[in-house]
Amino acid sequence: MSTRSGSTWALHSGRFKKILAEVAVFTPRSALIAAEAGAGRVELCSGYSEGGLSPSAASILHVREWLKIPVHVMVRPRIGDFLYDEVEKNIIVRDIEFCKDAGIDGIVVGALDHAGTVDNAFVSRIVRLAHPMKVTFHRAFDLISDQAAALETLVQCGVHRVLTSGGKNRVVDALDKIAELADQAANRIIILPGGGINGGNVLEIIQKTGVREIHFSGKEKVSSPLSGLSPVSLTSHGDVSDNEWYESSAIKIRELLRTLDK
Repeated sequence: MSTRSGSTWALHSGRFKKILAEVAVFTPRSALIAAEAGAGRVELCSGYSEGGLSPSAASILHVREWLKIPVHVMVRPRIGDFLYDEVEKNIIVRDIEFCKDAGIDGIVVGALDHAGTVDNAFVSRIVRLAHPMKVTFHRAFDLISDQAAALETLVQCGVHRVLTSGGKNRVVDALDKIAELADQAANRIIILPGGGINGGNVLEIIQKTGVREIHFSGKEKVSSPLSGLSPVSLTSHGDVSDNEWYESSAIKIRELLRTLDK
């Protein structure tokens, strides 16, 4: 089998399916690393520790200028829940308009209503506004109790794909659910599993769910070369500190793609 631009062919249920590997990147540098390592598409975000936020305008323009593969951009104006007021919705709309003008291929967004399910009216508006960009509904989907009903709503809204871990923290803990969603999708919408995918579990995930795309980060923690700094902390305690952050790892990305190619 052969790999080209992050896509490979895997045998599932007696036939070959093309698998596209999307890499979540949190810096412009990581986007370039991921593309060079063979990613089929990147999802450009900022704010790894916050679960992914909208990147800056300059970051979007830089990545679009340098990458030849599809670029999807996270549109999320703040951390916290996905119930947005009118000011926040206006910011989301303006970010989408910017991405469209910049020649971005797709946006990644999620919006819920007071009942904790898809904000039908706003998501439909987003799809119309974003066209011809593709729209991915992100892991806000995993907070929804009735995912089957939510998936039908997203199909009706015209959303192109759903990024999900099946309502669990990791994809491998929800393989049956993701397989159900993939069957329900029935080529009307793409199910994009994401959450804890790596070279050690990616084949099992594909074989047990039948998905054609996967989402992973392939990241590594890097440390600042600065020395002699004050011990004061400027960030909240979490997975990274003031002097640490994550960048894409070419080694990890290539390792997963080689696994797909076996």
